[in-house]
Amino acid sequence: MAKTKKALVLLLAILLLFLLLSCAGKKTDDNSSTGSNNSNNSNVVEEPDDADRTLRIQATQDSGTLYPLGVTGGFIGPLYAFYEPLYDTRADGSRRWVLATGLERITDLNYKLTIREGVTFSNGNPLTAEDVMFSMELCRDDPQFFLNVKVVDFEKTKVVDDYTIDLWYTEYNASQEPGFASMFVLDKESFDEVALSRNPIGTGPYVVTDYVVNSHLKVTARDDYWGEKPKIKNIEFRIINEEAQVINALETGALDLARVPISEADYVESLGYNIRISNGRYNYVTLFSMLPDGPLGSKEARWAVCHAIDREAIVDLIYDGKSTITDYPASHHLADFEERFLNLHETYSIGYNPEKARELAEQSGLVGKKLRIINNGSSDAVTISEIIQENLLAIGVESEIINYDQATYFGTIMDANNFEIAIFTPSAPSMLAVDILAMYLTFIPLGWTGPERDIYGQLSMGALTTYDPASRQEQLFEAIKVFVDFCPWYGLCEVVSTLAIAPELKGVEYMIAGSIYYQDMYWE
Repeated sequence: MAKTKKALVLLLAILLLFLLLSCAGKKTDDNSSTGSNNSNNSNVVEEPDDADRTLRIQATQDSGTLYPLGVTGGFIGPLYAFYEPLYDTRADGSRRWVLATGLERITDLNYKLTIREGVTFSNGNPLTAEDVMFSMELCRDDPQFFLNVKVVDFEKTKVVDDYTIDLWYTEYNASQEPGFASMFVLDKESFDEVALSRNPIGTGPYVVTDYVVNSHLKVTARDDYWGEKPKIKNIEFRIINEEAQVINALETGALDLARVPISEADYVESLGYNIRISNGRYNYVTLFSMLPDGPLGSKEARWAVCHAIDREAIVDLIYDGKSTITDYPASHHLADFEERFLNLHETYSIGYNPEKARELAEQSGLVGKKLRIINNGSSDAVTISEIIQENLLAIGVESEIINYDQATYFGTIMDANNFEIAIFTPSAPSMLAVDILAMYLTFIPLGWTGPERDIYGQLSMGALTTYDPASRQEQLFEAIKVFVDFCPWYGLCEVVSTLAIAPELKGVEYMIAGSIYYQDMYWE
């Protein structure tokens, strides 16, 4: 099972969230991709006519690196231009095989993973099973991305030959198979974390030619790509976080694909763009610091905050009334959602009630304290923070808003001492509530301790590791009852995605977890 050359992998990180991008509406020749310091980017596809038209796509939340294990949030999307996973899942539930060609179940714990032959990295090294194994090990050793391989039994899992892995799990887990879709595969032989931060080496259809943090990322097509050759030669991802700047770019034809505020959908459509509105299958929530000595250490204090939040105002202001509130902690559009999960606690069944909120705030000692509300700096998250700040002030609770960039924010929420309320969008490639509700409280330490936390852990993790779907759903139902009572986070509203797409741009298809394959796109 010798491998001639390298392998390396980087994953996508949970969640969630999603790339929503945009690109220039003008037909121009791209002469701006000459600033690359990547020595592996010499081969370019020669295509006629519209192939030379640069596709310009909006990107958000630049993490400041192209090393996959360092990228979170909206900037994960651009990585699919030059990195690839083993497989993915389309919106209709069908599987899209990418670097793997099969995952054969032998038992609940043992699988045969078959790797595609004839694939090369952008530096010419062939992809082998050793690269995939190396990528899994990278995820295992990373505190953010271990979820991609959380139940892989690394003692038993072995490379059989160049294109086969004997895969073992420590236990069955309903989210493990979808988790592999979030793992980018990298070249083991050439792996260098520092070098990859600017000059990524992947199996994808494009190579990076220029990257300026918080400005742009330019890529050009490979002529030696293993799959169907990209129909568009050059792509420029423009990092634009502010909604007003996005609209301005669309007005001037500087973008071909972008996320736009739903309130601006009609106007953007009048500019000649096609508008696509879809549910993101994830929701906004408020994470709470549950540290016992903190302002929100009691569940009554957390309930007070919940009853103080006007969720309908959030829906109206951010989504122009075209979204819906979530009456349990996760999205109503997840694959294992059931109606019985809804309104299991007064924070959901009653919801917004300033009088009840003030009463609970006074009883819990919350009045007179100042809370810190943090977010990742996105316009929606900032607006939600401002609405909550006003809602809290109405019940006698002051707060301050701290806006971070995405990379800093993700590290900040890993310590419950850094905030009282964090605006967040929990998601998972599996699109399963059982995965999200079980794993995030393990992944993000909010300070919940005690016997009830133990009970919740047994129920939620028990559900996640149960093979029988009916039994899994019963355990999940019981876990949700405990969750909404102790309220580690509060569901706000569904995330609705509004895309503006240039009318000549075709082949835009998002997978179930929000990933996209740029080689599918073409100019009509």
